[in-house]
Amino acid sequence: MNLFKHLLFIVQQRRAGNRVSFSAYIKGHERIELGRGCKIDSDASVDATRSPGVRLGDKVDLNRYAYVQGGDGGVRLGDRVKVNNYAIINGTGGVDIGDDTLIGPGVRIISYQHRYARGATIRSQPVDARPIRIGRDVWLGANAIILAGVTIGDGAVVAAGAVVREDVPAYAVVAGVPATIKKCRE
Repeated sequence: MNLFKHLLFIVQQRRAGNRVSFSAYIKGHERIELGRGCKIDSDASVDATRSPGVRLGDKVDLNRYAYVQGGDGGVRLGDRVKVNNYAIINGTGGVDIGDDTLIGPGVRIISYQHRYARGATIRSQPVDARPIRIGRDVWLGANAIILAGVTIGDGAVVAAGAVVREDVPAYAVVAGVPATIKKCRE
């Protein structure tokens, strides 16, 4: 996107009540929809160039160095979602995150994985893209990894550093590699 379009997008968003930093990286702006009161900090990135769209609900916060890539499946963040520093959300298979979810620093939400059959380089093989669904009021601890095809229920907690490769029931607290249920929220 040229500088004029970039600045125009930011000015339009500021007029609409959003706080978008002039040093935020915005790409594919015509496919980005921001709710009211969103904040995109300096050095945060939103890339919707290869995407059906990136939608941020009302009062979504993208902290510095957060990266949201729409990919082929798109990304939707509900109202009041907070994405902390260095978190990555990749929407190749599609990502849908419910209201009031907290995404800790360094979290990786990756909705695809590479195939790795023998006889061909991994790089030359297609990827398996599957949607990720994360419910409302979920807390993803620092450096957690959420893999393709996972659904995390409302109110669940994913401990720091956990690798989630299977569905997590509502209100469960999971930890470990791979993540397993440790208890349920009371």
